[in-house]
Amino acid sequence: MLRNMFGLAAGLLMLALFAQGALCFTLEPTVTVLRLPADITGQTLVLKNPREVDLPVVFEIFERQINEDGSEVTTPADDDFVIFPPQAVVPAGKAQAVRIQWVGGALSQSRSFTLYASEQPLNLSGQAQSGVQTILRMGASVHVTNQGFMPTPKLIRYHPVPDGVVVSIKNNGNEFLYIDMLKMKFGREEVGAFELANDAGRTLITPGATRTFKVDGVQGVPELHFGVR
Repeated sequence: MLRNMFGLAAGLLMLALFAQGALCFTLEPTVTVLRLPADITGQTLVLKNPREVDLPVVFEIFERQINEDGSEVTTPADDDFVIFPPQAVVPAGKAQAVRIQWVGGALSQSRSFTLYASEQPLNLSGQAQSGVQTILRMGASVHVTNQGFMPTPKLIRYHPVPDGVVVSIKNNGNEFLYIDMLKMKFGREEVGAFELANDAGRTLITPGATRTFKVDGVQGVPELHFGVR
């Protein structure tokens, strides 16, 4: 009886989580590249509201810095972009286009950001609200780069451990790099892009940055290969 109750509770929890997930809004595409000067006027993303109620959102953008261990530091970057509209109420079952335009000046290397759409409580009173709480926040990656910029990945060090090999990959180029653009060979064994990205967790390497992570289940001297997409 008790086991059946736990089973029923677990089933209800999964149903609730599924229902909650089904009501999540989306921000697409998940990765946008503004390549200057061609994209000087910006690009458009689309927020889709699958719910049966209106969705009030505020758009914000933050610059990303990726640490060697994969942790991330973000700083507000609203002054580097024109975002239109800066906020919106998306009707039930509808979509909202949001335009982003770079106004941050000349680039010496690519810069990486996350555009967030933050759901806000619907204010039915018409009165100003203090300390407005975000209910749900969805993000999409935005990269700003120049025509001719390129990533240059380099394996700068490695050391074996009992269950794999710890590798350090640096981006010596002037454009962002994703680890799933790489593959590695350890002797006769090849680790493809998907497996390598899975081992790394966070896959972005910004210009000048280094990522260190363990590649599981391999041994030997690694070889790094770029451009496998």
